Amino acid sequence: MAQRVVLHVGLMKSGTSFVQDLLFAAKAELGAHGVLVPGAGWGRQVAAVKDALSASPGRPWRRMVDEIDGHDGTAVVSMEFLGPAGPDQVDRVVGAFGGGAVVDVVVTARDLNRSVASLWQETIQNGRSWGWDEYVADVAAKRPGRGAGVADRVTAGGTFWRQQHLPRVVDSWSRAVGHDHVQVVTVPGPGAPRDTLAHRFGEVLGVAVPVHEGTGGANASLGLTSTLVLQRVNQLLDAQGLTFPTGARLRKQVLAKTVLAARRAEEPRLGLPVAPWVVEQAADTVAVLRDAGTRLVGSWEDLTPVEVPGVHPSSIDAVEVGEAALVALAGLVASQVVD
Repeated sequence: MAQRVVLHVGLMKSGTSFVQDLLFAAKAELGAHGVLVPGAGWGRQVAAVKDALSASPGRPWRRMVDEIDGHDGTAVVSMEFLGPAGPDQVDRVVGAFGGGAVVDVVVTARDLNRSVASLWQETIQNGRSWGWDEYVADVAAKRPGRGAGVADRVTAGGTFWRQQHLPRVVDSWSRAVGHDHVQVVTVPGPGAPRDTLAHRFGEVLGVAVPVHEGTGGANASLGLTSTLVLQRVNQLLDAQGLTFPTGARLRKQVLAKTVLAARRAEEPRLGLPVAPWVVEQAADTVAVLRDAGTRLVGSWEDLTPVEVPGVHPSSIDAVEVGEAALVALAGLVASQVVD
């Protein structure tokens, strides 16, 4: 039986892909130190967690729990879908390890301004079609503690805060495992050594997480021009009744993460100055967590909003968008060619 289970629950776009890549790349090395990374690959953890969060969990989740139960040591599960889980889902996940294992929860978090920019691009990759200005305005309007604050799966702002309201996520999991068993790990600001987050995560895990050459890849992001192409594709498909996840493999894995992601280096990046409301919201978040005595690995200063260098979508010429769209079309055709 596992002595300890470490659940890394997000937040989304807070270095989760980086950590997951490192964990599975070092699976054998961590195992030699008594740390189990369950599942043959990260996809198994994705399937297991999705199953655990469903109304009737079945074999994928049971198989992962059984693997963890059969391990004498520490096990670590990393899946950002866990962060916004509701009370019943949280209790179900934690309760699966009720045979004596200590359950510790890790919440990685980075500054709010970078999160706003990266989450918009991620939502576009996940089939949404919100415009940039519309997205930012709704995130601001629905921020927690401002009267209109709301978390949902429908609106731009509600979707953002469902994923990114750090105090709510900490409180939700603290209720299940105890306040002393939840730790916030901050993502360092721009310019920090690449392995800083790995060192911090290893501090929580109790074992150093190695960073080897070619590992620790970030979640594939897009240049701004390609994001605008994908946004328009989503709009056109929505108009035809083909809402996401219809065509998810082609739209996200092929078009976004393979064809368009390859253009990132040659395209402008989305920029975002730090607005006063972002500074205020970030300060409120840190104050709530500090007042609650939340355990921290890193520095609260890491959550101070920083400017995201880049440009506004309105500066992208229609000709550039058209060229990127043609590249996308050619890439989609090429992906379907069978030798």
